[in-house]
Amino acid sequence: MNVTPSPPAPRRRSRVNPAALASVIVGGLLFCSWFWISLAVLLTGLSALPALGSGLLLLIPWILAMQLAVRAERRRAVAVHGISVILPARRRSRREGAAQWIQNRWFELGSGAFWRGVLHHHLAMLVAGLFFLAFLVLLRIGWAGWELALAYGPFEVGGVELSRWALALIGTLGLVLSVAMLALGALADLGLARGLISGSEDDLREQVAELAERRQGAVDAAAQERLRIERDLHDGVQPRLVTLAMTLGVARTAIRSDPDRAEQLVGEAHSEAKAVMTDLRQLARGIHPAVLTDRGLDAALSALAARSRIPVELQVELADAELARLDREREAVAYFVVAEALTNIARHSGASRAAVLVTQHEGTLRVRIEDDGRGGAAVRRDGVSTGLAGLSDRVRATGGRLEVVSPEGGGTVLLAVIPPGTAAAAVRPTPATQEVLR
Repeated sequence: MNVTPSPPAPRRRSRVNPAALASVIVGGLLFCSWFWISLAVLLTGLSALPALGSGLLLLIPWILAMQLAVRAERRRAVAVHGISVILPARRRSRREGAAQWIQNRWFELGSGAFWRGVLHHHLAMLVAGLFFLAFLVLLRIGWAGWELALAYGPFEVGGVELSRWALALIGTLGLVLSVAMLALGALADLGLARGLISGSEDDLREQVAELAERRQGAVDAAAQERLRIERDLHDGVQPRLVTLAMTLGVARTAIRSDPDRAEQLVGEAHSEAKAVMTDLRQLARGIHPAVLTDRGLDAALSALAARSRIPVELQVELADAELARLDREREAVAYFVVAEALTNIARHSGASRAAVLVTQHEGTLRVRIEDDGRGGAAVRRDGVSTGLAGLSDRVRATGGRLEVVSPEGGGTVLLAVIPPGTAAAAVRPTPATQEVLR
């Protein structure tokens, strides 16, 4: 399985930088406003739950706001502190439309990474708020010290007279300590980010489990492909080669006693040899068609549609820039999904037409095949009808999914969702990882 190299790591930032100091100020402002609003909504919603669940009217918007806040905190940790954020692969909904969005939100709600992000969001505001208040107090002391030194001269406090230099020293210390409070706040924020949202061993275990599932999908797909090749060779090419050898053997025996018969047999052997060569070309095309390598996915799918025994409406909506970025693995998976689907439609569905739509959005390739046949298709692993199981394994090996909707008498819709190839465990602010953070 080809794996796209992970994006380059962001340039390592210093522990304290202007962006980190500004982040403490912003966190302090949020502490004075959003922090208390969030806690009030949460506590009010929880207290209202016994009243016929009316608290859900507050808790559901709060949870959705927290999901947005957690994503923002992850991006901030990457942009401000330059740390890597490890996100465990989570379950994805196989539904469509609003149901898919709702189920994805539910799956995110059940992940430990989300609740750690919620805790980090509030602790970060609390810590930033404390250091921000200390910054404001010390800044005011420094400002007052310099204002007294420059405008009023010596100043008496509690019977002690402070000279201009003493007031200037107090003002300078106040200003320096105020900046130090921001620096300490930035370091505390960095520590919280590393401890709560940068990832944990549990996250890595989930990543390993996801990769193991992908590997098993690749193994299963390879086994299905090997069995198919063996079956095609055993049932198709091998008997024809045996017949060809027998024909040539009879022709060699009759070449002196019956030249006309031998000539006829050689002609039959020649025709059979050309037929075997055609079978071998078809078999090689089933392994990896040359047109896919030479001319790309669009041309290969057009050739499939042209060879289909039923009319096929093909629509490939890929921009040139996106098409150039398709790697060989995803092209091959998309091609074989369409090839196997059209073969099944022609053999088993009784359909009069088929439609194929291939689109790509933000790196994710979607292949939809629809027919108007009798329906009833399903992924089976009974050793008899395993075509869709092999396709499911191929798609699963890329980290994607294959959906089958096939009611009896209502036609069949196959949808293969193939994500961008990636081996990266760290989430970084690159286009390849934008979807992961959603």
